[in-house]
Amino acid sequence: MTKVFGFNQDEVKLLLVAVRHMRRTFAQPRRNDPALEAYATLYDELFEKLRDMAGPLPDSVEDVVE
Repeated sequence: MTKVFGFNQDEVKLLLVAVRHMRRTFAQPRRNDPALEAYATLYDELFEKLRDMAGPLPDSVEDVVE
């Protein structure tokens, strides 16, 4: 699947880490500002898609990603 989009596995994993960071950035503000919920939800959905694209991750990496 990653070849369809032109990414290799390592690039998808880097994107996954970046999206995870953004999800953490939105964690606190989304509790206080409902207007941010739409953006936070987009990052949540993108995270799930990228995790699916990354394929099986070793346990040590999966713990860090989640």
